[in-house]
Amino acid sequence: MAMPPEIDHAVVAALYQFRMATAEQLRVLHTPDAGIEQMRRRLRRLHEEGLVDSVVLPQAGKLQAWFLTERAVKIAATFPELEGVASPPLPEDKSAARLRLGHVLAVVRTHVTFVAGARAQGDECAPLDFLPEVYHRFGEAPGGALIPDGLLHYSKKKPNRVLHRAFVEVDRGTMSSEKLAAKLIAYARFHEHHPVPAHLRRTSHSQSVLPAWQQHYPAFPRLLFVLADTGERAALRRLRDMQAVAAAHPMVERMLTFQRVKAGAARLADLEQHGVNAPVWDSISDPARARCGAWEL
Repeated sequence: MAMPPEIDHAVVAALYQFRMATAEQLRVLHTPDAGIEQMRRRLRRLHEEGLVDSVVLPQAGKLQAWFLTERAVKIAATFPELEGVASPPLPEDKSAARLRLGHVLAVVRTHVTFVAGARAQGDECAPLDFLPEVYHRFGEAPGGALIPDGLLHYSKKKPNRVLHRAFVEVDRGTMSSEKLAAKLIAYARFHEHHPVPAHLRRTSHSQSVLPAWQQHYPAFPRLLFVLADTGERAALRRLRDMQAVAAAHPMVERMLTFQRVKAGAARLADLEQHGVNAPVWDSISDPARARCGAWEL
């Protein structure tokens, strides 16, 4: 059975937003009830039309990751649903694309688990409900910007409709555990940042300005750290380091404990096996709490 032509549009939009994806990831996002070969044929046809290209994943046989050509990027930039989404940088060549594959595909794998989890629960999380690398400025000094791997939108429908937002950080164990934990400090700085206009500085009004995050969000998004390609023992060490920062750093403690910003960590392998709503998430602010679902943190 042939897939409808609107699938072309959806696939191009997803590759624009996520940069690269495998045929299986695109199948789960857009045609979960269809076989993988139908998506492969679709991608081969788009390749013949000069809209997509691919690279073979290292150490994965003939498994391919697909990305848009320069022509397709220009076309996708006109899609209404992609308005405001930054144009992704094109790989300089296929070698450059291969070097960037690991993290990009881990991010897409993470979103796929949320989309699949929403379908299983009767919730809402669409293929484009994950915005990669949303830029937030909270200071002029070096390090004064926050760029999470993704901003996730997820709507719980039962018992009452609730819209959840989450900053998602995907860690593949390539950075030090200390550097990963330090991301909590960056989120805490963003949480407390008040962008005071120049004419109000040195006046009594400086503390009345709303924090920067309230210009974008009705509530501060929860923080979800996804540990990809990490064994249980290594994941536990990284979790403990984040919990230690949460307990020792005053700004992080204020954010998580007193302002009740929710934060948790889970292994990607557990999310893929059990689902994002299963009790696989550890609380970062409360080490004694039992594991829970993503939206129960």
